[in-house]
Amino acid sequence: MENEDPDPPKSLRLVASTGELYCTTKAKSYDREKKALGGSLKNSLEYASLVSKKNQEQDSNVFRSVEWIADGTSFLTVSEDNLVRTFIAPPDLLTAPEPHALLPYHITSLPSTPLCISPFPGADLQLPSSALFLTSHRSQPIQLRSFIYPGVTGTYPVIKQETEQYIATHSLTWTPDNLHFLAGTRSQIHLFDVSREKDEPLLTYGTGKSHAAGRHDDDGADVRGIVSTLATHPTTQTVAAGTYTRRIHLYSSPWQDGDFLGCIELNKTNAAMNVQSSRYGYSLRGGGVTQVAFTDTGTHLLVAERQSTILRVYDIRNLTSPYAILIGHQAYSNQKIGVSVGSIRGVSNAVVAGGADGFVRVWCPFSSAAATEEGIYAPVKGWKAAEDPVTAASVNPLHSVVATSSGYRAQRPLDVNESGSDSSDEEDERSSWDNGVRVWDV
Repeated sequence: MENEDPDPPKSLRLVASTGELYCTTKAKSYDREKKALGGSLKNSLEYASLVSKKNQEQDSNVFRSVEWIADGTSFLTVSEDNLVRTFIAPPDLLTAPEPHALLPYHITSLPSTPLCISPFPGADLQLPSSALFLTSHRSQPIQLRSFIYPGVTGTYPVIKQETEQYIATHSLTWTPDNLHFLAGTRSQIHLFDVSREKDEPLLTYGTGKSHAAGRHDDDGADVRGIVSTLATHPTTQTVAAGTYTRRIHLYSSPWQDGDFLGCIELNKTNAAMNVQSSRYGYSLRGGGVTQVAFTDTGTHLLVAERQSTILRVYDIRNLTSPYAILIGHQAYSNQKIGVSVGSIRGVSNAVVAGGADGFVRVWCPFSSAAATEEGIYAPVKGWKAAEDPVTAASVNPLHSVVATSSGYRAQRPLDVNESGSDSSDEEDERSSWDNGVRVWDV
């Protein structure tokens, strides 16, 4: 069952794409993008003033992630050239007879490879001051930036007191009041007030027993390792923190008085789960949690891992075993494959995920008609979205529209440039890489 390709949605239509613009090296991406934009970005800023050419970087310009902002008008991408691009959806996105050619409205050049970014949940293009996102880097403070104008709005340090060195932040999420945010590091979670720029965290608490300060007296509270992903539900305020050690902590709120709700331990399986995995031909193994996401009600939590062929959904009121197993997920490499929970054609809490095989797949874990039995769900829809891995799939918060990013980290073929012909170079690159963004009406 896991190897069967699901049928695409009947209404599926490609409505926008970056085409072959970025299907090349980092160095050539600069030349192509500058030429396509005519030297200036959509916000009238000069391209060369924001982006530096990476002449010596001949590896693939993979698009690592894509994420819609809260008002559904725009999405942000992160690519291998350490740029965050802002794309604004055209007004006639769903009515134009042909797919739109996507070009960035703004480009944010980052100082190094970002460990993660987190768009402001209240972002609204009608309010330029709200067009913000957080980003983290090694050996630097967390940064708050605009995604429509250049510059850093604020910085927030996470420092190891013994050495006075910056601690790497691997995950970020905003609190429900949009005035604070959480940062995940190794075995710790830090709470910041966004208005207190350059200040250290208001609160730091550990995910291991020795740092719990008496709050967590359950054996499952000892969750050490890098906090690789964070999620906060906007209504219930529940916080989920996943780690590369295959554990997820749940807290009742991000504040100091929040209670520890329990721990999901993916390394622990019971007999029934092992029987199911043998029957349906999937593996319970994984290489560490890369993403957690709440459903709209906050009662269920989606868990995604690297090196895995399944997704798990848990009822947070019963953490001993999954509510649902979503089979057919193709995330069998170390490359992070982004997933999204949203509404598709009136079906709420649909799960949409990219895949290492270039497919996008859709599951409906809250539809009894979609279940096989015993909580096992196969994809109900899917389509080929790229020739390379689809690194992320993001559901628009207002429409049945999915944005996908793609690319593959591969060295340039050795025979490229041997003929000295630019056209030969481009033909070879197109056959090797499929880097970029596509938008689908589903």
